[in-house]
Amino acid sequence: MTAKRKTITKKNSQVDVSGEETHASVQCDDIRLISSSLTPILDKNEAGKSGQIAFRVHALIDGKKAYSYLEVFASHKVASHPDKVVAFQLAFVLMGTFSTQQNMPPESYSHFMKMNTVTILWPYAREYVTSQFKRTGSNDVVLPIINPQVVTEHIVENNLVDVQIISKKKIKK
Repeated sequence: MTAKRKTITKKNSQVDVSGEETHASVQCDDIRLISSSLTPILDKNEAGKSGQIAFRVHALIDGKKAYSYLEVFASHKVASHPDKVVAFQLAFVLMGTFSTQQNMPPESYSHFMKMNTVTILWPYAREYVTSQFKRTGSNDVVLPIINPQVVTEHIVENNLVDVQIISKKKIKK
């Protein structure tokens, strides 16, 4: 069986990706902020930890639904602040809700979530952090653009992605 290929038309130099053959078997239905904490740091000694960025990934698979959590920790020094704040610490959790219409085995769904959570949720994390720090008076972009494939490879190889299958029911068509 030969795979269908999308052709680029010379007229508008665009590729049509509206057909189902171009869509992933898992789709992101929603992304929500679950929790957030922004803490000012007044002590210069504590601000020494500033510039650190860390995160964790958790996912739950339940039949045709999946819930993926990206928990982010960021600290950032500020040059001058009217309230003598020397840095801020931000901790938050984003949740992506995913679904599939296919009859996907839980292990395959689990693998998809493990390999794609960072790629899908990181841009939203960057936007949220930038927005929060702008509210403090900082115009700095705190979270860098990352290579999600390299980061995912690292966290998967080191077993830093927690995926739990909470339902192994057979999915009927």
